[in-house]
Amino acid sequence: MSSNTKKKIKSWKLFSGIVIVVLLLAVTAAGILYVKIYEPGKRSADLGRLQQESYQGVFCSMYAPEAFPEDIYSTYMGYDAVSCSHRLTSFSDISDYLETAFSSGNEVTHVLLILDPLLLWNSNFHNNSRFYASFDEDLLAYVDSYSGVEFTIVFSCPSLEYWQAHSSDTETYENLVQVLAAPLSVRENVSLFFPGGEEWLISNPDAYDTPLELNAVAARSVMLLVLSGTLQYHGIDADNSSLTQFDTLVQAAINAPASYSDLSDYDIVFFGDSVFGNYQDFASIPGIIGALTKASVHNRAIGGSSATQLTPDDKSFPSAVQRFLSEDTAEISGEKKLCFVINYGLNDYFTGYTVEQYRDGLQAGVQSLQDAYPDAEILIASSNFITAFANGTAFNNDLNEILNDYVTGAEETAAAMNVFFLNTNEALQWNPQNAACYLVDAVHPNEEGRFLFGTAIIKALDEDIFSYPVH
Repeated sequence: MSSNTKKKIKSWKLFSGIVIVVLLLAVTAAGILYVKIYEPGKRSADLGRLQQESYQGVFCSMYAPEAFPEDIYSTYMGYDAVSCSHRLTSFSDISDYLETAFSSGNEVTHVLLILDPLLLWNSNFHNNSRFYASFDEDLLAYVDSYSGVEFTIVFSCPSLEYWQAHSSDTETYENLVQVLAAPLSVRENVSLFFPGGEEWLISNPDAYDTPLELNAVAARSVMLLVLSGTLQYHGIDADNSSLTQFDTLVQAAINAPASYSDLSDYDIVFFGDSVFGNYQDFASIPGIIGALTKASVHNRAIGGSSATQLTPDDKSFPSAVQRFLSEDTAEISGEKKLCFVINYGLNDYFTGYTVEQYRDGLQAGVQSLQDAYPDAEILIASSNFITAFANGTAFNNDLNEILNDYVTGAEETAAAMNVFFLNTNEALQWNPQNAACYLVDAVHPNEEGRFLFGTAIIKALDEDIFSYPVH
């Protein structure tokens, strides 16, 4: 190949690269202009509210602001806040809102911002000096000028689906978060939060309207966690660095994506106590299973219930099964395969029912399900590890039975009834040293714990029931 030809190829590659960059910047600029030009109603309405209403807090978001309800602040934080409806697109946008709020005559005590580092980078046309100048002038200046105001800043949390399709953006995102976090984290009036490395959130497709934007239910959950002080950002030098956790999670998802069986042809019905029953959304154990497998899930669990039955109309497992069988079960399509997942034991142990009573209740409920649905698959999952009652080793009945005896009882019942069994303790490996990471209190799994519990059930269903069905 001649040197002239090589020069032409290099020139063409350089020209093509320039064209691509220009096109990308043009698209970015067009997007920003679209929001600013075609959302004048939302923007002007927001600024009007900030000028005219009485409030102590201001909430602004760079994505899906409509997903963050305004009532949350007065209900959970005790102050009124204006929740702005226009999605901010740049540092200058943030400045316009903050300037309006601080000049309104209100005594503003709280500012909550959701920042999208990639959008901020794009809005500054990938120019370092412009990015830093905008950051200093349009955000940091307000943080410093209003040192008595509490700034709560939450970074965006794109889904794993997004990162798997845009793996080249992860390094840029991490660098931008560090650039933003470094000066903000040393301000005493700033609290930083980073939900982007939470597997229970970003791995769950049912938490998102688009790969970039949480839906309303998930956004509310994140906001409540932020307001409670969890999901805090930990710098790169911390033992539990937020970005290290993020990078490990995302790189693993890119290099070896998790694979879950397609169970869209299944109805899965859940019976259990508050571990299943207290949560009914995307982050519940049934919700996680449905989101990751596409199964149709039906949560019949009841908080405070046990397997032990005392009366025919109590909250026990046998009673719950009878109510299920006697009611209109139109939710069960009849066209799909059927599976039941059962999780009891904690309240049997807490209340002091004997293991024999617990086993009798499990057996009665399972027998009724088998009689009604002889082709259905059934999985009994044991109770999870707890830190209450001396890690489940305290005696609550005259037989001195501990929680592990109920786990053994569940396993023996499963074998006797020819159904499958999951030893949750063995699967999850929670113990006195690590349980606090997975429990919201001394008994109930938190969001991460429920995610791990849910995926453990999926694995059990996949390896046992759906690979080697009993029936």
